[in-house]
Amino acid sequence: MSIIKRKFYHLFWNNPSCQNLFLLSKEELLETRNFGNEEFSFSFSTNRIIVSNAQDNESELIDTIKTRSELYNMEIDSLLNDKFESLKPIIEQFFDSKFKKSIEKLGHDIENKPLKFLARILKIVFDEENREPKTIEFLQEYGFVGKHLKSFKEIEASIGKSLIPSKKNELINEKTIHTFFDGIKFVKELYVNHSYKNLYNTNQVLINTLNSEDNFQSRIKLFGELYDSQIITPSKDDAFIECSNCDSLTYRGVFQLRLNPKKLQYLKCPVCTKELTYFVPYELHNDIYEIVKSHDGLILDALCNKLSAQNINFETNKKFLNDIEIDCIFTSGNKVYIVETKMYKQNTEQKNIISKIKEHYSKLINDTVRIEDTGIYQEFELIPILMINITNHRILSTVLEHFHNVPTERYSQSGKIININLLKFDNLN
Repeated sequence: MSIIKRKFYHLFWNNPSCQNLFLLSKEELLETRNFGNEEFSFSFSTNRIIVSNAQDNESELIDTIKTRSELYNMEIDSLLNDKFESLKPIIEQFFDSKFKKSIEKLGHDIENKPLKFLARILKIVFDEENREPKTIEFLQEYGFVGKHLKSFKEIEASIGKSLIPSKKNELINEKTIHTFFDGIKFVKELYVNHSYKNLYNTNQVLINTLNSEDNFQSRIKLFGELYDSQIITPSKDDAFIECSNCDSLTYRGVFQLRLNPKKLQYLKCPVCTKELTYFVPYELHNDIYEIVKSHDGLILDALCNKLSAQNINFETNKKFLNDIEIDCIFTSGNKVYIVETKMYKQNTEQKNIISKIKEHYSKLINDTVRIEDTGIYQEFELIPILMINITNHRILSTVLEHFHNVPTERYSQSGKIININLLKFDNLN
């Protein structure tokens, strides 16, 4: 096991905040982008965790940030359109004066003599020896280049000369250059605002999914410990800061930031000296990222880590019959534990989570019955366990009560539904 994984699991098993954070589904823990609609949707998670204080003190703060950003986006979008609209007649006039007749003549020949025109083009393309002079002759015939130009190098030099800014240059002059760079500035602002939107939208998951034993300060302390342990590192992507106390756009910026999360609280506005609102991306160490984004998520790897620490032999992804695959199976005494692990999205309605747990536990019970019927473990007692990332005791008790009321179903009484942060091997017997 790598030193990073050892550090991580030391924190994970000894820090409830760490367990609560990493028991989020990968779509909640990592920045996740969604495409399409409910019927045809696609999402992928990137290796970014957003640390922010946007909802630490004031619940309306995130709404203020969103409103400011959306209004500013409307403003720069309008200004950008105005700038490019002012360039449009200049460009049209330039092309009309230089190439309108040439394009009209070319279009006329293509429309009225298509076969002859195509034959000429093919003749130029396949005549390697005379391709350059024939191409130049073709361009001169239609007026795209001057009669005095005799080679591609001369054409290139002529085009380069025409692109040199001057007061007499109708396309590239002081006015159009100024307009172009204004447009570039607005494009940059649109990109910055789009990046900002990605940050404050993905951040909400980590802020909102706090368990009762968590608070903002405990989570920031955890991020500091993860940073000190090099489990998270600064992202190469931009961070975003804004003073939400000052008027809009007074102090706002996007920049690279390499800072321990514990020190983010010391970012102050130079205008009003109050704490800045920040959205700072960090990356997970690749060893942990690979676990989080795996099909079974962190919960299966954490179970394997616990079993290894107890010197208990286990098998993962063990197949039975033709259609059963068990996430983890291990033996203790005369009992064989058949474990299915599931990571649920926690920012989902409770009724939907309960329905999913019932569905997965029913399948586990049915699979256990079929495994028992094979006779492979006829000398052992089989114990099905659904191991989940849900810590809400009300959800767990609701599901268990449902199955305890079905005593005729094999394993409905002896099976267990547990959360991995409550896993103790003495309570499995």
